[in-house]
Amino acid sequence: MAIVYLSTHDIDLDQLAALFDSVGWQKRTAHRNRLAQLVRGSTEVISAWDGDQLVGFARALSDGAFNAYISTVAVRPDHQRRGIGRELVRRLMDGHDGIKFVLHANDSAYSFYTHIDLGFEPADNMLHRPRK
Repeated sequence: MAIVYLSTHDIDLDQLAALFDSVGWQKRTAHRNRLAQLVRGSTEVISAWDGDQLVGFARALSDGAFNAYISTVAVRPDHQRRGIGRELVRRLMDGHDGIKFVLHANDSAYSFYTHIDLGFEPADNMLHRPRK
């Protein structure tokens, strides 16, 4: 079956929690209201569906003019290495050539972003304040 991509904030939170749990993000699913806010507070949301199962999710936060931050890209482990993550990110950036996109990748995901050929480059001048 072909993967279907949707651009909507209308995401089934049970399916989103199951997806996040499948990639080890149980901290993000522990509080349902925070999970709902994660979706509501996003400027763009793209989801990937295999039939009626949510298999991928990505979101971006943006001012809509100059800057955007790509966050929370997840693909179920049994659907990885099929181009779903790349397509989620491509769709987030599609039509926004005038916007600078940034993202923060953990060590295990870093090589994915440098190899998906969507124009990401390493930046040495990034600062961040960790969660407390």
